[in-house]
Amino acid sequence: MDADGVLTDGKLYHFVDHAGNVVEFKGTHSRDGIALAWLPGLGIRTGIISGRKSAGLAARAELLKMTYVVQETHFKAPAIEAILKEAGLSGDEAAFVGDDFHDVPAMRRVGLSVAVADARPEVRKAADYVTKAKGGDGALRELVEIILKAQGKWPEILKRYQLT
Repeated sequence: MDADGVLTDGKLYHFVDHAGNVVEFKGTHSRDGIALAWLPGLGIRTGIISGRKSAGLAARAELLKMTYVVQETHFKAPAIEAILKEAGLSGDEAAFVGDDFHDVPAMRRVGLSVAVADARPEVRKAADYVTKAKGGDGALRELVEIILKAQGKWPEILKRYQLT
């Protein structure tokens, strides 16, 4: 997935600390986080390809046990190709979630391309699926539920929380 606009709502907050260093803050949705945290235990690898470099993003990815974190690249197609090769997967076995123009080349290399509800219109048009939720506001949770239901793994999640 992309990060800013998908994992977050796309807003970047910059503050200057006492030493004069710029500190960046981003917000993520807790329901997206819990859904992404389920996936590694179910054998589903996740990752981020971001054009920006962010220590906070790297830390969030580690908390969520993401397998792949690629930062500082606006050329996401080669990054997704490298991830697919390393994972031993074909594009048809992967999904990519984006919100802006630079995400489309990666979206075109996977079997399930997803745009968040507030993605650019051109990106929504290029996607196989458009979430009902906006980026950073439950879009990833929505997608995770769809994937787990399609794979027959949703009952395991419900059982985990004593919902069945």
